Amino acid sequence: MKTSRINTVLTAILLGTTGAAFAQETAMEKAPSFKEAVSGGTPTANLRLRYETADQSGKESADAATARLRLGYVTGAFYGLQAGVEFETTGAADVDSYNAAGVMGDPEKSVIADPESTEVNQLFLKYVLGESEAIVGRQRIVLDNARFVGDVGWRQNNQTYDALTFKTTALPDTELSYSYVDKVIRIFGSESEGVQNHFTSDSHLLNAKYMGLPVKLAAYAYLLDLENAKALSTDTFGASLSGKTVISETSSLAYYLEGAYQESGDSNPEVYEVYYYHGTLTGSYKKVAGILGYEVLGSDTAESGDNKSFTTPLATLHKFNGWADVFLATPPEGLQDFYVGLSAPLPASMIFKAFYHDFSSDKDSMSYGDEIDLLLVAPVPGIGKAIAKYANYSADEYGVDTERFSIELNIAF
Repeated sequence: MKTSRINTVLTAILLGTTGAAFAQETAMEKAPSFKEAVSGGTPTANLRLRYETADQSGKESADAATARLRLGYVTGAFYGLQAGVEFETTGAADVDSYNAAGVMGDPEKSVIADPESTEVNQLFLKYVLGESEAIVGRQRIVLDNARFVGDVGWRQNNQTYDALTFKTTALPDTELSYSYVDKVIRIFGSESEGVQNHFTSDSHLLNAKYMGLPVKLAAYAYLLDLENAKALSTDTFGASLSGKTVISETSSLAYYLEGAYQESGDSNPEVYEVYYYHGTLTGSYKKVAGILGYEVLGSDTAESGDNKSFTTPLATLHKFNGWADVFLATPPEGLQDFYVGLSAPLPASMIFKAFYHDFSSDKDSMSYGDEIDLLLVAPVPGIGKAIAKYANYSADEYGVDTERFSIELNIAF
């Protein structure tokens, strides 16, 4: 695709729909004034206080006491147009007590990827016409379960996108979205540089969902051209199916199946093709749930002779393959993750979750290691919620023993 041609078409669509909305609004007896739209907006503010420890074999143990503040404002609608801005700043009590992903801190200590940072997290214009909308500017994009495109909500600094996005629910039981991504602002903060700071992008994200059947269907095509990270440039095509069977008034069985094909993109110096599979079964009885899952990120021998694996560089990676963050990058031999989990309510509206992962390679029959993950979420009335999280990875043939613990307080104003 020629990006200039796509941008010309999208601009024409945006201008055309803006004109249609203006004509529609002027026909109304009373249209909002610009002042009313600006002053009648919605402010947002949230504060996250976190204490996190990390102990990676071969590194000194680390601890990070950080605070993340986000302040935002979205105006009211003026002939269908809205503007939004969000500022984000992260500070640390002692940045030398941990290795902030090499951006700052002590490189001899274990990694906790929350450097100090201050930046504009979002800055966008949004136009809504009926059941469709367009967003241009710096924005948050999360598609499906964030396995391929997400905002990395776990880390203090968000991942956002300089992009042009169209969404519509105009078709019955259908959701469609398209984004052209010019830049990906990564989680390593305003003090990072080069590819660690951002991906320079010429990428296209297409996603469709259909809910008109007893099961939910989704399909996607993510065409990534990351100009300063060409080895991560790929074309990915996939689909998923999910649904739930009610067994009784107190029990149910939910299922999820997903498959994807990925090939190296035009700017990728390698030539290869790999596959992705993910399936889960979740049984629930009252408020207790157990999950059985299996996820595969495949590997292929490229034309160069090197092993190349399925990659998801825009994903919310912490959400998958264990909270110890050992597999943020897929090993060259691929990854198989067999996992089981339990979720149960506790007194005072608390929720407890536990997971066990067994990791191995997709090729060459390597046993990577295993991991135990524990989570406790507790509401704090009138404030927000508290979260405690623990992860312990025991290495066999990949990585090093890694232990992490964090406790945080999320305050919404």
